[in-house]
Amino acid sequence: MEKVYIVTGGTGFVGNNLVKELESRGENVVVLAQSREKAEKALVGSGAKIIFGSIMNVSDLEALFEIHSSAQYIFIHTASVVYLGRNKQRLANMYETNIQGTQNVVDVCIRHGARLVYVSSVHAIPETPKRGVIVEVNNFNPKKVVGNYAKSKAEASQMVLDAVRERELDAVLVHPSGIVGPNDYSDTHLTQMVEDYQNGRIPASVKGGYDFVDVRDVMQGTLAVAERGVRGEGYLLTGEYSTVRNMLDTLCELGAGRRVRMRMPLWVAKVGLPFLTMYFKVRKRRPLYSRYSLYTLGSNSNFSNAKAKEQLGYTTRPLKESLQDMVRGTNE
Repeated sequence: MEKVYIVTGGTGFVGNNLVKELESRGENVVVLAQSREKAEKALVGSGAKIIFGSIMNVSDLEALFEIHSSAQYIFIHTASVVYLGRNKQRLANMYETNIQGTQNVVDVCIRHGARLVYVSSVHAIPETPKRGVIVEVNNFNPKKVVGNYAKSKAEASQMVLDAVRERELDAVLVHPSGIVGPNDYSDTHLTQMVEDYQNGRIPASVKGGYDFVDVRDVMQGTLAVAERGVRGEGYLLTGEYSTVRNMLDTLCELGAGRRVRMRMPLWVAKVGLPFLTMYFKVRKRRPLYSRYSLYTLGSNSNFSNAKAKEQLGYTTRPLKESLQDMVRGTNE
């Protein structure tokens, strides 16, 4: 029986890297993408079969299986909405997409006997007190995590586990941390930070930091989970901790721009956030920082990826290499 990989969010940061790697391995790949314009950039030269649609439409999901009527399906669900603001309509869209969209994916995977790899997030896992080590969990509770995005991912993650336990779904979960690296056609916040730095638009750094992981390592880890991950288990795909200041200093060493010498405490950045938001709004640009991102920079990100390393051979590359490849990519 032939094996077919289905990837939602195929033009996204993780998704497009997955599609390209699968194609390089000679695998059959079917992609669900929403934007033709974005697909022309993110998947240029791809031989994958692309279905344009949404995870909110069951008929679009069913169409992914019609191309290969009889196959062993591995369904990698990367599509989600990340919104860190307060607009009620956009928040509602995020919850609907991340939760109901995932429910639609779960249902279609059960109908077709597909193995599901759900790309969740470290934000779905509660922080441990006093900078204690954070490891994988067996249950998710939106009430125990901070922020709307985290709550939506926690609820969706529990939904997947419930289907494993109650509906015989074959599923595994991966939890990436802050993703960096090349081939970002979604212009995520970390890619925006590198571009802003190169263009001299970061006058000061903020204190704090987080765990950052290369998108290519997340991609390789996700495929390892798809192949060898234990049903019903989750795997932290994390990298290394870095302060914002260290990241900007590294970019300076790589010749991406001038050194940023001014550094603000997080509380100062939080106080000034309304003014920064207005500044970016007037210039019709997305703010680099939000209330939630500032919270994250001061949160516990002491993650352990030991389980993925021991069970799957998961490896990570140095953050400097990731930043170097980002700088090269933005200059091309």
